[in-house]
Order: sequence, then structure tokens, then C-alpha cells
Amino acid sequence: MIITRVLSAILLIVYLISDTCLNLTYAQKDAGQARDPYPKGYFMFPIQPGKQASLSGGFGDLRTNHFHAGLDIRTGAVEGYNVYAAADGYVSRIRVMRGGYGNVLYITHPNGFTTVYGHLKNYNPVIEDYLRRREYSQKTWEIELTPGPNELKVRKGEIVAISGNTGASGGPHLHFEIRDALENAINPMKFGFPEIQDSQAPVIERVILKTLNAYSRVNGEFGRVSMAPKRSASGDYILPNIVKAQGIIGLELNTYDRSQTSPFRMGITALEVEVDGKSTYKLNLEKMPFDVSKDINVHIDYDISRSDGVRIQKCYVADGNRISVYETDKNKGKIYIGDNQLHSVYVKVKDTYGNTSVLTFSIQGEASALQENEGAVELAEESNFTGNISTSITENTLAIRAKNTRTPFAVLQNKGVPTKVPLSYINNKEAVYLHDLNKGVADFAQVDNSSALIGIKREILPQIGQFYTEPNLRIDFNNALYDTLYLTTGLSGNRLRLNTEKIPLKDMITVLWTPSGISMSPKTGVYDISKGRSYLGGVWVGSAIQFKTRYLGDFMLINDSEAPSIRPARIDSTYLSFVISDNLSGIKAFNCYVDGEWVLMDYEYKNGRIWSIKLDEDRMFSGDLKLEIVDNVGNIGTYQVNIEEYQRQHKQVKKSKKKHAPASRKSGSRSKSKKSRRR
Repeated sequence: MIITRVLSAILLIVYLISDTCLNLTYAQKDAGQARDPYPKGYFMFPIQPGKQASLSGGFGDLRTNHFHAGLDIRTGAVEGYNVYAAADGYVSRIRVMRGGYGNVLYITHPNGFTTVYGHLKNYNPVIEDYLRRREYSQKTWEIELTPGPNELKVRKGEIVAISGNTGASGGPHLHFEIRDALENAINPMKFGFPEIQDSQAPVIERVILKTLNAYSRVNGEFGRVSMAPKRSASGDYILPNIVKAQGIIGLELNTYDRSQTSPFRMGITALEVEVDGKSTYKLNLEKMPFDVSKDINVHIDYDISRSDGVRIQKCYVADGNRISVYETDKNKGKIYIGDNQLHSVYVKVKDTYGNTSVLTFSIQGEASALQENEGAVELAEESNFTGNISTSITENTLAIRAKNTRTPFAVLQNKGVPTKVPLSYINNKEAVYLHDLNKGVADFAQVDNSSALIGIKREILPQIGQFYTEPNLRIDFNNALYDTLYLTTGLSGNRLRLNTEKIPLKDMITVLWTPSGISMSPKTGVYDISKGRSYLGGVWVGSAIQFKTRYLGDFMLINDSEAPSIRPARIDSTYLSFVISDNLSGIKAFNCYVDGEWVLMDYEYKNGRIWSIKLDEDRMFSGDLKLEIVDNVGNIGTYQVNIEEYQRQHKQVKKSKKKHAPASRKSGSRSKSKKSRRR
């Protein structure tokens, strides 16, 4: 008995020790999993799982006004592939919109992540029915719904939608995102999808060195120097020539990633710069907060982007940039050259899979005694504007350029107070004078007896509460500036100019403009005409019009009195479709009624097509049809017809065409169609 009790006690102790060890092992395993912020294998690939995927867009791609927040998965230029729930969860958001992601679905998962599926053709029958009933109830096509956790549950691998091309899509594909609980976009490739393969290193196509203030030079000049790197024998990128520089310099790169399964350029996700062996700048695009994604406009060289359409990324943090994906030195990545020494620059560019490209080059310092002896002088007699002088503003620097002169200084005037600006350098018989606008603005510049209007109205600081007024114009900046703005304006009849479209804004500004010679009309609105023609609208306040814009540049008042056009494509008892368009302000809304009952119409703005969506597929369309299309200034286009009468007329037209059609050639005729000959 005693021996039995002792053995039992020993066995109990062994069990407890084993259980403790086992629990410790599980705890360590769980802790290891908890430490992995991106669990591998949790999500399945959402389209054609198990098949090698090809991407047309990657995470962090540089897009218009935003970083690309997910993956664009190619579907062979066709619609109709099954889209699967990447993991168990519930549909937490359904949205239908004409632009953006078009038909988009959000699924929230137990681990706190949310997956997003965009540009869908349609949803599975359960989700589709949920959506359509609410669209009919609210009598609207564009809609946003937020189902609760118990309404639309889905299982991993369940078909939730069909791939399409809706919204602002350039071709059929699936846009796929993974977001965390804080609505940060997470790089989906961090979750280890085997369907995506990439063994190619990023490409470094262009290297730019840019002066960042009036006292800086690259190869003896103010501005930017663009260079194409070469490949060394080791495969690294190099600049074979030493770059000469002084002052504060910004490094910028045209770099992108490639993949063996895709012909498209995609974004890089990591970049590091070292100067003389010390890290000055690191970029890590592992996650991206949505609320500051539009700060991409100061992450890139916005001037080049607007001019040439090429997005060059800065390897330094510009003023006003709120994105938290950088690690920098005290100079925020800007390179300071203040001596005559040779400096080495090492750049490493990586993609998500660790494929790496390296760039190296050297900068020779050219420190010199820079003149800053600007002071008051007597102003020479003002002459006529000859056009020999040109002026430009780059951030905080005013550049004055004059042909065929060696005059040692230019003269600036600000409200009658003259200031001299020493000659900075001469390039190709052009004298260049550089003025730091932090020291004061100016009305016009003079060199010898030639002068040029500068036109700076006021210095606007990047802070809350800034506004500007002049006769017939008021601008509220609403904390929309990244950096100090040296405001220039121009008003002429129905046109307004605010600086240039090459200066980015981070938010809307509000403009109150009283045009001259223009009668107030509710059909007259503001259009941005800087590039093309984009409707902004506006509200008339007496003889002034108030509008909001996220862009500086050129604006114009245009009257739109023409109603939208409607062309029937198919009208019968089962299906209605039309092609609609508007030549100016754009389509705002549309409503279709059959025998007085509202009918849901789907819309594809890229081809102007709308078509009927039934709630009850067995119910036939019959009776009087009325379609109304409203544009953005309130013009209404209307199409009315009796469905049965339309069908009768349409059949008669078809019969008439068939009757008068030329006889077809008999089989065996020597003459063959072009189509036949091409086979």
C-alpha cells in the first residue's frame, strides 16, 4: 500500500512536470506566433489560388495622390473569375461607387485584420440580395453598407464575388488589400502567398541631385542635375563621374521593382542611404496609414510628376510630410556638403522578397565663401519690360535670369524698398541671381535697365487660420499647405490663376471669387483647366462664386446649358440598357421608372453604359418607361417610351432592314470576304 502510494505520488509529480513543460512549450509557441505580426498561411490567395499570379500593381506603388494600398492581381484581361474569402470572418462593409474601387467588399477576420476586394463585377447571391434590397429600399445605386458581425458570415475559401473592372480600373483585375485594426494598409506579400514569385532586383533608372536652398549648388548650378546610372561588372549601379556640390542637397531616385511574372513596373518597399558610412535616410513601406497617404505628393518630386508624369521619390523628408515610414538623421536625409572633401554615397533599394540593388557614387565638396551681402541700394530708373529677364520660384528661392549681362547684382523692389542680390553664377551667357525668400519677398526685379514683374502677393505660412484677400478675391487656406507659399494671383474676366499646379496641397482651400463681366447663373460653375477640364462646381453668393479645390493652377467659369444625352441600347420585358453622356459638367444622378416604379440601374462610367438590375427576376418590364439623367449643374435629360410600343417599332425596323439587305453570295463564289482571306 505504501509502495503504491509512493508510486502514485511519483507518477503525479512526473505528470505535473510533463504538463508544465508541455504548457510551457505551447506558451512559447503561442508567444512566437504572437510575435509574428503577419501570420503565414492564415490567409489564402483570393483568386485562382494555387496558381502562379501575375501582378499589374504592387503594395506601395506611387499613384496619383496616394500610395497603392494593395495588390492588383491580373485576370488575363477578362472578367468573371471566382473571388474567395481569404479567411473566416464576416462581411463588414459593402460599397458601390462609380469611381475608386467600384464594387468593393470588406471582410473582417477574428485576428483583427480586414481584407478588401475591389473592382468586382458582382457579389455572391447572398451578398448580392442583401445589397440590392437595400439599394431598392433607399432608391440609390451608389451606396455604402456596414453589416453587423452576425449578418453575413463567410468561411475561408467561400466564393464571395466575381472579378470585374468596375470603378477607376484600367482593365479587368482584382484589387486586394489587407488592413489592420487601425485601418493601416499592410503589405499583403508579408503574409507569404506562394502564388507570388519574385526573384528580380529593383531597377534604378535615374539619379537626381537637387539644390534645396539659394546657397546650394550641384555642378556649379542651382536646380537639379539628372543622371542615368551605369551597371558595373558586379551588377551594381554607379555614377561614373564625380558630382560636385555644396550646401544642402536632396537625393532623388527614379526606381521601381520588376517581377519575372509581370511586365509592369511596381513600387519598391525599402530604401536606405548612407553618406560616408553613416545612415542618413531609411524607407520601410511595411504598412501605410490611409489618412496621410496623400502626402505622397511631398514624398515624390511633385514638380516633375506634374510636368512629365514621372514619379521620382525623394530620399529625404520634405517639409510638411507626415508619413511615418522613415528613419533619418538630424537633417531628415538631406545631404549637407560644407567642405572640400570627397564624400561617398551608398544607396540600397529592396523589394519585399529581399531582392536588392545597390547604387554608389561620389560627391566632391566645393565649399566657397558664399555672398550674402544683400542690402539697400538706390534703384536705377525703371525701364520698359524688355523680356530679357525671367524669374522663377522654387520652394523658398527666387531665381532671376538675365541674358548677355555680367552685371554684379540684380535689384529687387518690395513696396518701394530696393535690395540688391549678388550675381550667383553665369551659365551659357546667362547671369543667375538667387534670392532667399525667407529674407523677404519682392514685387519686381531689375537687371541693368530691364525689369520683370514677380507678382508675389503675400507669404502664406503653413498653419491654421491663414487667408488672403484682395479686391474680388478671398482665399482661405484651411491648413492646406505643406510649406510656405509665395502667393501669386491673376484675375481676368472668367479666368483665375493661383500660382501653379506644380505646388501640392494637402487639403482643400476655399476660394471666393467675384469675376468681372460674368452674370451669375446656377448653370455656370468653376472648372480646373490646368490640365484638361475638370468640373469643380461652386455656389454663387451674390455676384461671387465660392468653390473648393485641392489644386492650385488655372480656373475658368463655364456655362453648361446642355442636358445629358441618352441613347437606348436595349429595351424589352427582361432587360433595359442605355448609353448616357454629358459634354461638360458630368453626370450626377440617374433614375429610371417603369409604370411609375423605380428601377435600379447599374452604371459603368468608363463606357457610359447603364443597365437594369431586377429585385425579382421573374417580374417583366411592361408599360411606360421614363429615364432621367441629371448633370452636375442641374440640366435634365429625359427619355420616355412605352416598352411594348418600342418593341413593336424595333421589330418593324429589323424586318425592314432584313427585307432590303443585299443577297448573300452563293457558296463557292470566287470572291471571298476579307475575314475569310485573313484566316
